[in-house]
Amino acid sequence: MTVTEGTTKDTVVELAVKVKRCRECSARFGLDAAFCPFDGVALVADTWEPARDPLANAVVDMRYEVVSPLGEGGMGTVYKVRHMSLDRFFAMKVLRADLAADADLAERFTQEARATAAIKHPSVVAITDFGTLDSGIPYFVMELLVGETLATRIRARGPLPPREAMDVGRKLAEALSASHAAGVVHRDLKPENVFLVGKASGKTSATDELRIVDFGAAKIVGASKLTRPGVVFGTPYYMSPEQASGQPVDARADVYSLGVLLYEMLTGSVPFEADTYMGVLTKHMFASPARPSEQITSAVPLGKLEDVVMKALEKEPGARYQSMAELAAAIAHAENDRVSEAPPGAASEAKALSLSREMSTADRIQRSVRRRVEEDAARRRRIVVVAVVAAAATIAVGGGLVALLEDKHSPPVTSAIGSVSAPPSSAPPSSAPPSSAPPPEPATSAAPEPSSTAEPAASSTAVPPPKTPAAPAVRPRPSAEPKPPPPPPPPAPRAPPKNPEDFADPWKRKE
Repeated sequence: MTVTEGTTKDTVVELAVKVKRCRECSARFGLDAAFCPFDGVALVADTWEPARDPLANAVVDMRYEVVSPLGEGGMGTVYKVRHMSLDRFFAMKVLRADLAADADLAERFTQEARATAAIKHPSVVAITDFGTLDSGIPYFVMELLVGETLATRIRARGPLPPREAMDVGRKLAEALSASHAAGVVHRDLKPENVFLVGKASGKTSATDELRIVDFGAAKIVGASKLTRPGVVFGTPYYMSPEQASGQPVDARADVYSLGVLLYEMLTGSVPFEADTYMGVLTKHMFASPARPSEQITSAVPLGKLEDVVMKALEKEPGARYQSMAELAAAIAHAENDRVSEAPPGAASEAKALSLSREMSTADRIQRSVRRRVEEDAARRRRIVVVAVVAAAATIAVGGGLVALLEDKHSPPVTSAIGSVSAPPSSAPPSSAPPSSAPPPEPATSAAPEPSSTAEPAASSTAVPPPKTPAAPAVRPRPSAEPKPPPPPPPPAPRAPPKNPEDFADPWKRKE
């Protein structure tokens, strides 16, 4: 295979890209990485200059014209290339030179590329070609992905809505089920290896299509002599307990990693964090994760999806879902239950959201203006209704006050019940003959039974009839006009003197 100089020097942007670098092995990683998978040490900030890449502006094997480097990771560098005969763009991944120095590792790299190419699933990246450079460094060519990684999506816009998280999780489970059927276990599933490519076809939803990349990377590099003894290659935040402890792994390790991905999509954070590489692995092996509902701040219920995540994160492989097909079915079941338990109107809202995604920009603007006009009209109607209700309440209160005032000035009403008293002693005797009247009883004797035809005798010894319980008398209300005072009594007449001489005339002159 021949590498020659090309004529595309103007396609490489002379910029320094911010990356992370390992201080021990000098390997560079993306900004989302925290620890070096080879040494387990914390990464530091660094810059990467794509223009200085040795393959920049070159033609590989007389077929692929290198347009520009796209990124650099733990295994190697990815380039954007153009197939000169087909005039189509692809992505080429070239193994790192220091890793390629291990002949066994280089061979495993090619074998894993062949195995990944055998996976036939739309959510698995398509590998179309592979080969080696003149220096013996292997490479493979895959489809060029346009969009963003799941890591970029979470970092930029926070947790995914449960519906979108279930959609992504179900598609990942179905794709990994296909890879497991082909005998390929990923071993390093993480958000950086999940590419959301919905925007590649001009769609606004990033979950319409996705791709899983870097199959078998942990298996390829894990046995490398460059990996420090006692360090398990991989990303510690998404590593299964059996992989963290160095035990053999199978497809259920990917089930655990997908459980961590679902957890992060729902909460925006991973279940375990620590300051060191081994600290994270220790928590995966022994600590119990908090439930996702305890980590989210929104009031959106997770329903059965939370139970699905917690079962996928079981420490023992036998307690998890035993296959990706089983996990995919559990996610689909949780999604169906969530739709059936949704409140009335949720389905119409989801349909409206789906239609809005298919609208053009002009349609969205027109729809927004129409919604604003409708909201203003509804607000005016509410103001009118409130004004009418307030006026009716005011009239009702005024009428009540008027009735209260009229009742206050009305004449008092007294009750005549209970005003019965014994007849006065001067009352005329009964019309019955005296001989028929019963003799008066002594005061100590019992009172005779009152007759219905004869009135009681007007005697001082007569016992008054039993009194009827008097009803409380209504006190007369004070009159608005005060009563005039009574006239003064007339002066008493003076008695004439007994002796006329005792009378002294005041006008008579004394002699």
